[in-house]
Amino acid sequence: METSNEQTTDWPGLMPAMAECVARLGEAGFDEALLALLRQAVGIEQCMVFAFDGRDEVDCLLADNRRAPRMADRLAELYTGGLFRQDPNYQRLRQLMADEGEQSDAEITPMQVDAMPEAYRSHLFAFPDLVDKVSLTLPGEQSVYYLNLYRGSKAGPFAPHDLSRLDALAPLLASLMRRHYAQARPVSSQRASPEEAAILAPLSERERQLCLYLLRGHTLKTAAAELDIALSTAETYRKRAYAKLGVPSKARLVALCRRQ
Repeated sequence: METSNEQTTDWPGLMPAMAECVARLGEAGFDEALLALLRQAVGIEQCMVFAFDGRDEVDCLLADNRRAPRMADRLAELYTGGLFRQDPNYQRLRQLMADEGEQSDAEITPMQVDAMPEAYRSHLFAFPDLVDKVSLTLPGEQSVYYLNLYRGSKAGPFAPHDLSRLDALAPLLASLMRRHYAQARPVSSQRASPEEAAILAPLSERERQLCLYLLRGHTLKTAAAELDIALSTAETYRKRAYAKLGVPSKARLVALCRRQ
């Protein structure tokens, strides 16, 4: 009798990576712990995490491609700049947000090639040489989180046992991401690292605080709530901060701090 790949998965081997994600909740190191778990579990080559809060705007929380970091930043910039409206899952994100943040189960969606407009596919898949994608849609209290995992031509498409393993991990991923991105620790309990302090030095105090919240996993909406300011005020602070730092997006801000 043939044994399936799913049956032979080294689940005990994944426990340290899972534990590290739990330990890093609310901390700057959570993103790296999450990436390490996903690479070990399903062999991803690229990962994007977006948040949708009901406005016609998407916030990038994480953009990573270990082989081509700048490419990941550029793809995130294109997506948040307007290509998200051509995503086959976009209407589903809007529907889930219209349900007033009801925390339903995570939804797994394999890549829908036939549903993609040509421009969307060519910008986000053809040029970066990505051949497969699977998405997890995670409704939260204030945002719908959208986890996108990719494989390139070298690794090849996700196999059935990869999708089965991801399905088994989905409840854990949903819980971790909801708690981290919606309830990241206050900035006051996490001082800027020396590298972050140097990068954010040109900013005003409020601009610096906002950027620290964004770096700790907050969306603009939750950062505004933590700072007790209007969302429009937070948008102004963000615009000024990004202009001073010469970055066009949160993905670039995170990348700038990582490189330093």
